[in-house]
Amino acid sequence: MTKLKVPFNAEQFIQTVTGAALGSGLVPEGLYDFVAERGEQPMIVVACAPRTGSTFLSNVLCQLTGLKYQRLCSAYSTNEHDLYLPALCIMNPVGCVSQLHMKGTYHNAALLRTFGLRPVILVRNIYDILVSLMGDVRRKEEMPGFEAGMNGYSFIWLDSQLIHNDDERLLDALIDLALPWYVNFYVSWQRLCRQRAVEAKWVTYEEMMANKEETLRAILEFVGARQVRPFSDEVLNKKFFTFNQGGSGRGEAMLSEAQKARIRRLFSYYPDVDFSGYGL
Repeated sequence: MTKLKVPFNAEQFIQTVTGAALGSGLVPEGLYDFVAERGEQPMIVVACAPRTGSTFLSNVLCQLTGLKYQRLCSAYSTNEHDLYLPALCIMNPVGCVSQLHMKGTYHNAALLRTFGLRPVILVRNIYDILVSLMGDVRRKEEMPGFEAGMNGYSFIWLDSQLIHNDDERLLDALIDLALPWYVNFYVSWQRLCRQRAVEAKWVTYEEMMANKEETLRAILEFVGARQVRPFSDEVLNKKFFTFNQGGSGRGEAMLSEAQKARIRRLFSYYPDVDFSGYGL
């Protein structure tokens, strides 16, 4: 985590944390005016499913706004990335961009409301996600800490028994082990938005790749961020890490009809949810 010199009001922090504890883990509204303290420097929260281009999006938002990238979560690596009250208090006066693999829980919704934050929810065609996830899982075998749980995801344990399967069998495993997380991620945010517990902007990988500048302008307007740097081909066409591997439409060709049917079956348990963001 980048070390930043930021204003820190100890009395305010203690009051907020104490109030949160007394409020059954939720921050009581009206305890402190965080929005007024933040001024014109927003905290941009990208709630994302893995392998959706979130690294590209968060890096570009940092470049366009001049904001720092900073984690606002309580855990790293394989753990869930829930919003973390101390991090929110510390970063609130200066603003930041944060990308988090977090589900739409009432805890997160309460913190988003208290700090006046409107998240951007990033999703992608689910067939393409699974193919991209398979490639990422194979790459992680070369990283330090493989098989010790240090390089992976909260929803799947990675070790040689899984990695050494052929592509078809590895995709079968990801459908069984990883896909339920993606279902719950999507449904949880849909539920919160439907209940008006949060106000969010849904963005798909496909629309972002088709028209980056238009999509980014809409995101900046939604979160109330000032654009301090102009758009440029260098920024918009830069590929951060491996976000663009397994491009759009690849999953449709690689997955078998039987695998697609199993995927659709998992989503069928929520017939009232529009899964068009996942391409279903």
